[in-house]
Amino acid sequence: MSSQTYTAGTLADSIQKRITGTIAVIILSLAFVFTAHAGDTNPEDGDDETRLLAGETLISLVRNDDDVIDVSGSIYIESMPEEIWAIITDYNNLAETLPKIRKSRLVEENGDIKIVEQTSKTGVLFIKIKFSSKVAIRESFPDTLSFDLISGDFDVFNGRWLLKRNGNLGTFVNWSARVKPDFDAPGFIIDAVQKRDLRELLEVIRDLSETGSTTSTTVVNADQHG
Repeated sequence: MSSQTYTAGTLADSIQKRITGTIAVIILSLAFVFTAHAGDTNPEDGDDETRLLAGETLISLVRNDDDVIDVSGSIYIESMPEEIWAIITDYNNLAETLPKIRKSRLVEENGDIKIVEQTSKTGVLFIKIKFSSKVAIRESFPDTLSFDLISGDFDVFNGRWLLKRNGNLGTFVNWSARVKPDFDAPGFIIDAVQKRDLRELLEVIRDLSETGSTTSTTVVNADQHG
């Protein structure tokens, strides 16, 4: 039977490390409680279109027993579908216009089928998550983009963009997907970051489309690099 001898210094260091680690976990947990619920809404509550027209961004996330996440987000944009379409299908420039995307490249196209490779980075506080994907995108101009995983840091990643015209006034935009990451991170972190990042993505697209800008003032360039 072996034993370990601590000097006063090593014992103090060990206790200090444990205390610091515990405090970090508590702070991180509190940060994600607030991140997960700040402005969180459920698209199934009330009249969705009324709430969207009032300026809400609706986010819904459900983690299933198999850890596949069903996530969706909706927003109303005072632009026509064609304008929004131009933003989300500018595959080679998405890293310059949309948050969290570090690299984006159209590697193959065959009619309405596009193959796109992307690398993104997200996280909170001292936890950073970097992931890549290669997806097949089927375009149905000007209202539907569906995507399916070919390869990357996911076990499951498929979904669609849906752009629903509201007469000549604007567009209801919905992004929905089934997601199961293939990287190590606590579930509560992935869920909270997913909701936060989807909200930011939709609101940046609204900003770009309504202002007619090629870059959004809400995207902090420092977050795009490094």
